Amino acid sequence: MAIDGRNLQILANYCAAAADAMAFTLMRTAHSTFVKETEDFSCQIVSRDGLAFASPRSFGAPWYSGIDYAPVLALIEDYAEGDICITNDSYAGNVATHSPDIHIWKPVFHQGEIVCFVVGHIHNTDVGGAVPASLSRSLTDIVQEGIRIPPLKIMRNGVLNEEVASIMRLNVRVPDQNWGDFKAQIASVNVGERKIHDIIARFGRDDFLQGIDGILDYAERQARRIIATIPDGEYFYADYADEDGEGGYPCRVAITLRVQGDTLELDYTGSDPQLASSLNMPTGGVNVIRWRW
Repeated sequence: MAIDGRNLQILANYCAAAADAMAFTLMRTAHSTFVKETEDFSCQIVSRDGLAFASPRSFGAPWYSGIDYAPVLALIEDYAEGDICITNDSYAGNVATHSPDIHIWKPVFHQGEIVCFVVGHIHNTDVGGAVPASLSRSLTDIVQEGIRIPPLKIMRNGVLNEEVASIMRLNVRVPDQNWGDFKAQIASVNVGERKIHDIIARFGRDDFLQGIDGILDYAERQARRIIATIPDGEYFYADYADEDGEGGYPCRVAITLRVQGDTLELDYTGSDPQLASSLNMPTGGVNVIRWRW
């Protein structure tokens, strides 16, 4: 039997509070201005198949909650308690939008079974490469943007992979700051894991898992209800990003929104072709919302 509406809302509040705690921990313990002041970070709690069902209510970059973690979760062959995984590779798993974004994720186990993942990212001040801060309009290849970390376990059974850690520190300009931010990320997911254990102790494993489905289903119904209020038809808009390189031209992004009933289609026909700079969507970038049916 599905968890009822009242208890579902209570559970959703607990989960949101857990995500708040993750974000507050990250923001208060990080070292860089990017995280502590501009809040260029995210924290989410995602289902076993990668869909976010809880995110901070007032901290961080909220649009990251829409990222589908399923592709990157699948790139790790097996998970054990205490594992923490990491990547910043835009071409592996489709979660990092550029090299400075370091994503980590940790499985949360209950009685030997994964019940969800706690995940998040930060924008690092520098990840090495050709220029300070790692990003420049003059760069034309991702290898110029600094170190690329493929999806791997940075912690295995709770033990830090020192070999990978040394590579991360060696290839950046401000290793102490980067490492301070990374330790804050670790603290954040550890807090999230502890909060999930507290929630399961209160609600039980079955209600927690049913609640995840209930939260996602309710969010879909809310979205479809709003879409259904928009008159059917096509709506076009175009805008321009900054020029794509030195001596370049503004980059046109065009979109046609098609509405039919409670569904949307976003068509980018009319946008500029691939650019030499880093203003492109990485190959494999997810541009279709994955609903739960």
